[in-house]
Amino acid sequence: MNSNRAEYSFTTLALAFVIGGLVGTGLGFLFAPQTGRETREKIKEWGEESLKKNSGIRLRPMVERAKGLAEAGKEKFSEVREKVQESIARIKNKVSPKKGEEEVKEA
Repeated sequence: MNSNRAEYSFTTLALAFVIGGLVGTGLGFLFAPQTGRETREKIKEWGEESLKKNSGIRLRPMVERAKGLAEAGKEKFSEVREKVQESIARIKNKVSPKKGEEEVKEA
């Protein structure tokens, strides 16, 4: 079988990739609109803005749910506190002697 395709060695292909990379890098430096530092700063700013915007969208439902849970917790706490205070008052009434009973015990 005789093919029209040329056979290239591995070193020839590797050299072609290296030369292509160097040419691409050189063209990138020539046509870059700004320095690398400026580009990195812009990417960082863009990432921070995107994160703030997206996190606000994702966190809003969780914040609303947390507020609802906090309100429910406050209501439950108030109910429990009232019951505890009532129980304490009943216990104090049972434990502490009444005025009429104090006079009888002293006599």
